[in-house]
Amino acid sequence: MNALWSTASFLSGKLIRTRGADSAVYLTFDDGPHPHHTVCLLKLLAEHDAKATFFLLGELAEQSPDLVRQILTEGHEIGNHSMTHPRMSGIGAIEQWAEIDRADAVLQRLDGRRRHLFRPPNGRLTLPAVAASLRRRQPLVLWTIDSQDYRLSPQDVVRRMQSIPPKGGDVILFHDDSACSTIALDTLLPIWKRAGLRFAALD
Repeated sequence: MNALWSTASFLSGKLIRTRGADSAVYLTFDDGPHPHHTVCLLKLLAEHDAKATFFLLGELAEQSPDLVRQILTEGHEIGNHSMTHPRMSGIGAIEQWAEIDRADAVLQRLDGRRRHLFRPPNGRLTLPAVAASLRRRQPLVLWTIDSQDYRLSPQDVVRRMQSIPPKGGDVILFHDDSACSTIALDTLLPIWKRAGLRFAALD
């Protein structure tokens, strides 16, 4: 099992890479599933035998259960990205816990797991989220490299990622609510494979 960043690591302000094969990097995708963009991305990942982790919004997973099942069937992992992607710091603790629990309940109906890896919206940790992680032993997951595909063009994402080439153990943040990540990864995946990297899902 890959070791994710623990709550203790977050509290100490220390970011650590996952433990696993030296050549493995971890592609992660937030804010889906999207009925078009996620399907295109899955096709590209399959072409390169790349596995990934999809941090899903509960409300979108509920709308596209067959697509979530496709993600799972193709060997990828799913994680919890909250139910509705609120600004967590702008709502109370009870509402924050409900966002996590409601999304987990949706995902449980699709994969049978009670708890999932949790990535907070916008990657912003709050005390209630950390408390929930401690109480439930629910790992929190951020990233070591941000592709910035939410604000850059695909060409700029490629240039950015070439300027900070990933190493084994890196967790890379992408999104699957637009075409940007798929277009950029169409160029990047062959480059990374030639560099000897492989692509695994977080466990």
